[in-house]
Amino acid sequence: MALIVMSNSCVDTKMPSYTAESEGRLLLGATVHLGNGEVIEDAALVIKDGYVTRLETGASEKFDLSKYQVDILSPEYHIYPFKKTELGNSGIVLPRADAKPFNITISESEAEKGIAIGAEAALLICKGSITDISKFKVEYVVDGRDKIKILEQSDYKAKGNNNR
Repeated sequence: MALIVMSNSCVDTKMPSYTAESEGRLLLGATVHLGNGEVIEDAALVIKDGYVTRLETGASEKFDLSKYQVDILSPEYHIYPFKKTELGNSGIVLPRADAKPFNITISESEAEKGIAIGAEAALLICKGSITDISKFKVEYVVDGRDKIKILEQSDYKAKGNNNR
């Protein structure tokens, strides 16, 4: 039986290890809708410990990507604030293995909860915009610290002031 020993001299110490602490989740390249009518294109949005900690435009060159869990998106992706609702099958149904399904709804004039630095992360990451519902599809949700993949979508209607 042979014992193989690796020398530390060939290990690149600049590469992050899988156990290295992350600076958070970085959503890069999408269009972010803040909930107050303002839109940031080609955004870089950082979530750490369930809260938005950084939001910039055209900022990919300002980040050391090795320090983050990076979701590289494109301009066809839109990020919206959301709120959970308890109203039957309205909104988007999110079946999860560890919890009962819950519904989510957003509106074009969402004012109750917005995306801002220091705000709790409650984000819908969507392919397409709610302005063209025929091309709109929610890919996943960032809810606090959780990233939840969408398994099924109900009939979704984007309306201003819905479910209030």
